[in-house]
Amino acid sequence: MPRHELLSETTDFLITRGFSTARFGLILGTGFGACAQAVEQKSVVPYRFIPHFPSSTVKGHEGNLIYGGRDEASVIVMQGRVHLYEGYDIRQIAYPLEVMRRFGVEVLIVTNAAGGLNPRFETGDLMATRHHIHPIGLKLMGDLAAGTDGDPCYDDALRESFLQISIQENKPVQQGILAWMPGPSFETRAEISLLKSLGADAVTMSTVPEVLAGRRLGMRTAALSCISNVWTGRKEETVDTEDVVSTVESSAGRCSDLLVRLIRLVHQGNACT
Repeated sequence: MPRHELLSETTDFLITRGFSTARFGLILGTGFGACAQAVEQKSVVPYRFIPHFPSSTVKGHEGNLIYGGRDEASVIVMQGRVHLYEGYDIRQIAYPLEVMRRFGVEVLIVTNAAGGLNPRFETGDLMATRHHIHPIGLKLMGDLAAGTDGDPCYDDALRESFLQISIQENKPVQQGILAWMPGPSFETRAEISLLKSLGADAVTMSTVPEVLAGRRLGMRTAALSCISNVWTGRKEETVDTEDVVSTVESSAGRCSDLLVRLIRLVHQGNACT
């Protein structure tokens, strides 16, 4: 079936479940699921019930698509995402973004858990992304990366607004460069050394494919990471998935407050320009 017909079937189904026009899209990564409570949930549909929609299989990803609102702003929330390492290809990862665009989403905010590479970072820090690195190459990215060289992905005005809000709320936010590795295993010492030499401040197994998809769809995009651990170089250092989820969950409330403020500011037209 042609992709536009698949998308029509998906959106038609969601309309029957109460979905309608939305300006904002929000993707909640590992441990961020509780942030969905910040919006008035008008409709909640598990991914597995949505025609042609990929389903989350990873711990910390609830797998619900939510249509809701906050301060008169309509939002579509992905409560959990899908990853390349789950067996999905790039076009499947992009599919939810195409669905969001069908409903009119213009502003995309993506969250993730990330390992800290910058020694100035601390576990639990939030980091707004300035740029990204995907050293695994363009071929794997397929048509998402075609013709995107040199084109900025992350909206400067959204990031600056977010940083200003964090200062006003006395909830400091770092900013830096995010690297993407496909996972599912955590990065080796050699890979960490490579990423640090390339200038990466943090590394995640998601976000970059979604941001590229959003940009190709004409969305303004911002990305926010929770630093789940910081690499120190000690030989005995290990990373545990349970600890990653726990760390992000403990920061979810702080992140949620900032996201709500950002959506309100953009919706009211008071964001940085």
